[in-house]
Amino acid sequence: MFGFLKRRTHRVAVRGEPVSRNRGGPFETHAPAAQPVPAASPGGMAGPSSTDGLRDTDMAALYRLARVNVLEAGAVLSGPKDRGGAVHMLVKGEVALHDATGKTLVRNAAGTWIGQLDATESGTPGCSAVATGPASVLSLDRATYDGLDRDLKLRVLTQVQAREHALVRALAARNDELSARSGVLADALYQSRQTADADLSKTETVRQIIQRVPRLPVSTATLLGKLFDERSTNAEVVELVKSDPSLTAALLKAINSPLYGLSHKITHINHAVTLLGFDGVHQLVLSESMRKSLPETPRFQNTHQRAVETSQLAFAAAQATGIRHPAEVSTIALLHEIGSVVLELLKTANPHLEMALATVDSTGMGAELLRAWNLPEPLCRSIELQHYPGFALPEHVPDEVRKNVALLYLANRFHDRVHGQHDRMPWPFAPEYLAVLGVVGMDESEFFHQKVRPVLLGRVKTLPKSLAQALSA
Repeated sequence: MFGFLKRRTHRVAVRGEPVSRNRGGPFETHAPAAQPVPAASPGGMAGPSSTDGLRDTDMAALYRLARVNVLEAGAVLSGPKDRGGAVHMLVKGEVALHDATGKTLVRNAAGTWIGQLDATESGTPGCSAVATGPASVLSLDRATYDGLDRDLKLRVLTQVQAREHALVRALAARNDELSARSGVLADALYQSRQTADADLSKTETVRQIIQRVPRLPVSTATLLGKLFDERSTNAEVVELVKSDPSLTAALLKAINSPLYGLSHKITHINHAVTLLGFDGVHQLVLSESMRKSLPETPRFQNTHQRAVETSQLAFAAAQATGIRHPAEVSTIALLHEIGSVVLELLKTANPHLEMALATVDSTGMGAELLRAWNLPEPLCRSIELQHYPGFALPEHVPDEVRKNVALLYLANRFHDRVHGQHDRMPWPFAPEYLAVLGVVGMDESEFFHQKVRPVLLGRVKTLPKSLAQALSA
């Protein structure tokens, strides 16, 4: 139709090379006739046709003023770092839009527009437009577009905007597809993990092992019962500690141990309450009682130290979120690894099963141990479900322990962070669990640095020495 027109075309781009914006040498060609291309469904070809609404005279003007670029297969028309300021009408062939991983999001057929006229924005952030085979595009930079007459500019802009709307719809459909797939995978992972963890902790073998673990002192169990009874007061907790010589001795022994490294020896419970507060006294008593239930081996000493530090981190996180009973969360954190005692004893009693038990999650065993000690069910349930945030959405965790589970999971991640062992892999359900705690508008790292760390540094003198040193490093 436009055979009377003669244009200079750009050189052919080599595979993988971005198309240059400079004009190439002269090459005589006839402008191809504009043929409407129907729009395709989202996820396939992105439409609509650029020639819908453009007249023959419009196409003639575009071929007279714009530049024709011929692309080889694999040529990059635009990259994720390109700014706007140019649009390209695909005359022939196909150009695919790839995400940062190289996955194809949409395929643009002949007759669609690619790019963005606004030089302050990229056409599609993080995406690359790549020719899937030989193709040619009609390129308009901002200056060329501004030189068009008003009516033609309006018609071109209408086509560019229509293509952008089609792209948004295609990407929205793709997002819906990925969200649905993610939900299916998350449910499958949850069901698989739940099945794998279900019954091992309730076997007769594990029950026999649990009977061999020294029980917590009666006074400590009573103290735990008071902690989980909302009618109890801090004063009652301290009075219980004062009235029981074994608890008082455990408190003073713990606070004067090298774990805390205090410069002055604490000799009276009132002094300990002044220094640590009611909740701090409670944490120390339970910490010392738990330590007595662990074997005297370097492995379990390390387990105990980690538990004490995690307890402090859970307490600070609970305070930062305004949770009513931070001491309850810190107690759960203090006991959260006690299942490893059962698992280690199980391996010792069954050395031929050591390889099979290497990947077993001990949280269920810990919960069963605490149930055997007649400790409050919310404590047992929180420890049993402590790893759920890593593979399950919050709705899979019972509402009554959901906040405890979220805080315990966070405390463990914070412990790894302060000791330089932080897993760089993203936590897939972090926003959902942070929202459970009322944390909105910040990610896990921001929450730690802006909210939790300041709480810890505000009482750094009462923290275990190892944790205080790690925070100041």
